Amino acid sequence: MGAEKRILVHVCCSSCFSYVYNVLSNEDFEVVAYFYNPSTHGRSEYNKRLLDVERFCKENKVKLIVPDYDVQDFFAPLMPMQDKSSIKYISDKKRWQSKRCQFCYDLILTRTASAAKKYKIPNFTSTFLATPYKDHEELMNIGLELEREIGVRFFYRDFRKGYWQGRNYARSHKMHIATYCGCSYSVEEGLLE
Repeated sequence: MGAEKRILVHVCCSSCFSYVYNVLSNEDFEVVAYFYNPSTHGRSEYNKRLLDVERFCKENKVKLIVPDYDVQDFFAPLMPMQDKSSIKYISDKKRWQSKRCQFCYDLILTRTASAAKKYKIPNFTSTFLATPYKDHEELMNIGLELEREIGVRFFYRDFRKGYWQGRNYARSHKMHIATYCGCSYSVEEGLLE
């Protein structure tokens, strides 16, 4: 397997990763998992997701990189958008959700691309591409821009057809199944099915 077949995969949870990993490994990629999720609200939720990802990686002999968990990476830059005294305040709920999600995608994909460059892994992607609850066009635009800026290839694939397969994998392996995207705002806006 050549170096060009190595890929750093941002991992949000074991259910999404199980499907993405199987697709990529069947295409002869050497997968390295990257669990960077500062937007995941609540240390207990973060830990549940991380424990299952660690277990999955151990069982499948996947290298796992876990940067420090610091919610301020995600929440601090968003605070002005919710502060009524700030010129960056966003009162419209749909616009706020769109801006918040766009920021999250950008933050996580930027860190993943930067880590791929640091570890000399030529490709990067995200399990965000496995969920029907994410904006694929936005993810692809950000990923391609980062490819140009950082110099590692963004691997785009629509993994959504495996969303339920991943959730069924998690159920059958007694793994935690997330009921919300990750951030506290997504808890308030509604749970995942």
